[in-house]
Amino acid sequence: MSAKPRLAGLFFARRTAYNITMRSFIFILILLFTPAIALAWSGEVVGVHDGDSITVRRASGKSAKVRIYGVDCPELGQPYGDKARALTARVLLGKTVQVIPAQKAKSYKRVVGGIVLLGDMLVLQDALVSSGLAWVDDRYCKLAVCDLWRLHQREAKAAGRGLWRDKSPVPPWTWRRMKHS
Repeated sequence: MSAKPRLAGLFFARRTAYNITMRSFIFILILLFTPAIALAWSGEVVGVHDGDSITVRRASGKSAKVRIYGVDCPELGQPYGDKARALTARVLLGKTVQVIPAQKAKSYKRVVGGIVLLGDMLVLQDALVSSGLAWVDDRYCKLAVCDLWRLHQREAKAAGRGLWRDKSPVPPWTWRRMKHS
């Protein structure tokens, strides 16, 4: 009798891992068929500032600050901010990534783009949102893939992962506004 729930749990775990892998693959395919892929470049992640801001050194030796497109992680000093930064560092620091520019940030002089870990083909946004360590930022996330991340967010919220364990987590854009007022 106890074998059935255990087998069901194993099936669900495999199915979830499969779904995340397929979602990442679909995201990469979407990006491959957009004009932005022509502007894509790769480099080594040499700095992780917080959960959604990194520094990538290109092959030329020049470094670029990159803001992760479409998601907003809790700020450092905010609940789960350190965990978001730790996940990003654990996954990316010292590794080669593909940066797929989505837009150019005007006010911070940095690239805003999707991040794909080469080799693993892991999409950072998937990892952050699925772990409950980022919100999909509906103010700026306008590409078709944002719907997929919204689904990941609903799943993380329903499962109570990461910041969704809290009864009323404060989005970083609200936290920043409260801090500066």
